[in-house]
Amino acid sequence: MTDPAPTIWLLTDGQPGNLTQIEGLAAHLPDQGANVQVKRLRSNRWHMLGAALLGASGLSIDRHRSDALVAPWPDMVIGTGRRSAPWVRHVKRLSGGQALAVQFGQKGANLMAGLDHAFVVGHWRLPPHPRRETILTPPNGATPARLAAAKAADTGLLDPTHGPWLLLVLGGRCFDHDLPPALGARITVQAREAAARLGGSLAIVSSRRSGAALEQTVKDAAPGAVFFPWDQSPNPFLALLASADAAIVTGDSESMAAEAIAAGLPTYLAPVPTRGGPRMAVERAAAWLHGLDGPLAWAVRQVWAAGMLLPPRDLGQFLDDLAAAGYAKCLTAETEITLDWHPPPPPDTALADRLMAIIRKRS
Repeated sequence: MTDPAPTIWLLTDGQPGNLTQIEGLAAHLPDQGANVQVKRLRSNRWHMLGAALLGASGLSIDRHRSDALVAPWPDMVIGTGRRSAPWVRHVKRLSGGQALAVQFGQKGANLMAGLDHAFVVGHWRLPPHPRRETILTPPNGATPARLAAAKAADTGLLDPTHGPWLLLVLGGRCFDHDLPPALGARITVQAREAAARLGGSLAIVSSRRSGAALEQTVKDAAPGAVFFPWDQSPNPFLALLASADAAIVTGDSESMAAEAIAAGLPTYLAPVPTRGGPRMAVERAAAWLHGLDGPLAWAVRQVWAAGMLLPPRDLGQFLDDLAAAGYAKCLTAETEITLDWHPPPPPDTALADRLMAIIRKRS
């Protein structure tokens, strides 16, 4: 008699970056024998209290817009992002400890109290913890099946007779990094010239963070390119990844880089500058104090461990880590973009194996 398939709940708050991680886990875990259930939750204003104050409560769940969290309880519950962190602990508490609480993402896994395990991308530089593992890229939804389905549904986006196609994936300003229009124009010109050298064409897709000024600048810098706005319906992103021959991704987005890599494309990451501001100044000052070692470093680690502050992420390290593993190359002014290499298989399958191993270890 075989053991029943373990049940895993995946909690999503609906935020795009978190949702794509849930979609990736939902695609890979069933292949490893898991019974996966996606719970779609929405937060209310109480989420602003943060995980340290909310603890293992469901106070921040908008129950009128969310799936019910009721028995039978899962063997494991997984969340991604800051808002889901209290909900994961909440399910563990409601289950009487039956559900293993697992959290992805630096904004949820910085506070380890109440969690059984956590996974964070290494360039966030969180201090070591025995139950927290570093991963190379976040999970993502660019699975072979979803890519093939997207390409079949959106045929004709990129005419193969005008290929090879170089896809420029635009991010934009985020809380700690910037993508000013002037830099976007330089990256676009380099992409346009590379596509011409390859004897092909350039396609550009924006994201919700790009903004009108950046979008207009890149369109002006490459008037012959095919431009796809982020709010086009249906969203063309997966179909473009499935149809392109190589990708340039601005370095402000971990998820878009991970998706290009998962699509098997030769991927080039364009570095972007950091932003200033009071929040970043405090985070960088704390990281500097931590580097001094001694009592001040110990105090900073306690603040990080309590979830009151995050170390500043190092996107340069993210790029270096991907390059060292053969997943991507850094785009500099001297970089020659070629199509004669491809990244190794994405790490999501190994991650699904690891999650199943955690369940088996407990049983």
